[in-house]
Amino acid sequence: MSATTFLPLGITPTPEQLAIQLGRHKRVIVEANAGAAKTTTLALRLAQALARGADPDRLLVLTYTEAAVTAMQQALARIGVAANVRRRLKVRTFDDFCRARLQHIEGGNLVHYTHPEQLKPYVLQAIERVMSNADERHPDEFAVEGSGEAMVEGLLASFTHLKGTLQWAMETGDQVLTPTLATELGRDYLTLRTFWAYEQLRRGGHPDHPVFRAPHDATYDLASLLLDEDAFVDLPPPLAMGLHLVLLDEMHDTNRAMFTVLRHLLAQNPQTAFIGVGDRDQVIHALAGAEAQFMGETFEREIGPVERLPLTASWRFGTNLAQAVGQLARKSYQSLSPLRTAVQIQAFEHDKDAHRHIVSVIRDRVGLSDAAPLSSLAILLRQPHQSVALENHLLDHGVDYRTQGFDTYLMRPEVLLVRGLIACAHNTFEQIERPETRAGILRALLMFAASFVETEADSKEDRFKAEQEAIDQVVQSPSLIHYFMDNQVLRNARGGARRHIEAALNVAHTEATDILMDRFVRALAPRELAARVMVLADDIAQVDANVQGLIASAATYDHVPSFFRAMNEREMRQQHMRDKDCIVLSSIEAAKGLEFDHVILPRMNRGEFAIGGNTPDNRNLLYVAMTRARQQLTFLCDRQRPSHYLVDLGLLPAR
Repeated sequence: MSATTFLPLGITPTPEQLAIQLGRHKRVIVEANAGAAKTTTLALRLAQALARGADPDRLLVLTYTEAAVTAMQQALARIGVAANVRRRLKVRTFDDFCRARLQHIEGGNLVHYTHPEQLKPYVLQAIERVMSNADERHPDEFAVEGSGEAMVEGLLASFTHLKGTLQWAMETGDQVLTPTLATELGRDYLTLRTFWAYEQLRRGGHPDHPVFRAPHDATYDLASLLLDEDAFVDLPPPLAMGLHLVLLDEMHDTNRAMFTVLRHLLAQNPQTAFIGVGDRDQVIHALAGAEAQFMGETFEREIGPVERLPLTASWRFGTNLAQAVGQLARKSYQSLSPLRTAVQIQAFEHDKDAHRHIVSVIRDRVGLSDAAPLSSLAILLRQPHQSVALENHLLDHGVDYRTQGFDTYLMRPEVLLVRGLIACAHNTFEQIERPETRAGILRALLMFAASFVETEADSKEDRFKAEQEAIDQVVQSPSLIHYFMDNQVLRNARGGARRHIEAALNVAHTEATDILMDRFVRALAPRELAARVMVLADDIAQVDANVQGLIASAATYDHVPSFFRAMNEREMRQQHMRDKDCIVLSSIEAAKGLEFDHVILPRMNRGEFAIGGNTPDNRNLLYVAMTRARQQLTFLCDRQRPSHYLVDLGLLPAR
């Protein structure tokens, strides 16, 4: 092979980048910092392999997300890799790569679902199978009431973690599932039972040819096959592809299922070199089983020795932010950026003062250049319920925004429930303009009441159809809401749920907002109501916080009907701003991989950001949030109880 050095267009590689580009070690892991041009550096290493004569068809780049695939393709183009060569390169997400290998093994096609809504019927069917199993030896473990609709999102998240960690295969062997075993695994017994029922449905009773796959299923299925010693006895190794170089971006997001595939990939291509790039402080996909250990000792123990190279200097932000981030992560952090990123703390006595400050910052375009779009300003929230009062303030002051990583609060099921109860109490259901919102309210009423629509249908599909027809009828004829409430929701509600909903309805008849604020939440008991239909503690807590936040927002209205009208008007305004250039209101997780000129982190208060204490997950989330900023990072906090992280960052003196 040629010893030619690849000379990139537009950039002069740093000494750290050159060491990675020109290195000849067989296995390399690059320990990188956020904003340190990880993807560009990987592109340099790949371009160097091409300059040395490597066959483009024998190079493979793996990433975690589609956004990272696009970023890699753009980086290759930016540094000057020819288009005809780029087209031959395999740049894939881990799941896409596994899906292609499974198709090569299985032949034929199967259905691929991409949205939770497509999986919901299967989860509900799995719940029904578990709850109606006459042979169940531990029925007392199933305390959830109703159809289980409120559990779907939480169960799918649990399924993702189970698959990402391969926990059942790795920790249980041939043990029989019992409540005791579930506790030992740190799981809920109902969740594990439902997981196996769901997997039976997904596989259609056949272990080798599933009926459908969802995101991450291909990685899980291939990893499971690779762990089965008998799976390929009469078949060629499924990952023997004659590869010369494998590159892995976002290596910090690797989970056990991905690592299992990677381990077998390298074993079945013994001639291949490997280079992985990641930042251990950006592991925030723990819900999918991601762990930094796969960049560390686990790699060396299960795959072999590795050369470790640093990539420390950030190009995204300036020295001030680099120093603060380095102090948080307790590691060396330099900046090569010409930017002078401002890091500020604004302390307030009340949340409303913080909200006024945010509006002022947006209107004055603080931290944004004249040419920058408003979407270059992002407000990153630790939890979705923190958006309630903020969204109301933005809407009431004419500030356009879009949410990312969570629904606008007005469309969350528990908020739709409250809107529905007030609409029933005041005969104002027809004032809700959007048919989609009316339908959502009716589903929320059924869900939290653990109720159902009466029908003579036997099959689950026909019962779904009957429910949809009943909902459609009320959507088209809003005056039927009282009939629906009395004869579907309340008549079929479980005792405790019915009692709470009827009590909340009685309070909702009031015209006085102070009575609503004083008595409604106590009557509805949202935490208890949610616990009847949900499993995950965090889901239950979010329901409670969202309802309390919504009712607290009634304080500025003279009477309940005006509060109800305001919610409807806010919804319509929020719908109309969707296609506009506007600020971004996002979860931290959804902002990962993105960057903004100005990032605002509100509610940096003691006990609010560090949920559960000073855990690695909380520090990683803060690290990711801070490193999204280019021009300015602003923390907002309560003057009396700022988060201790602000002290750790060296931005506040220790008390």
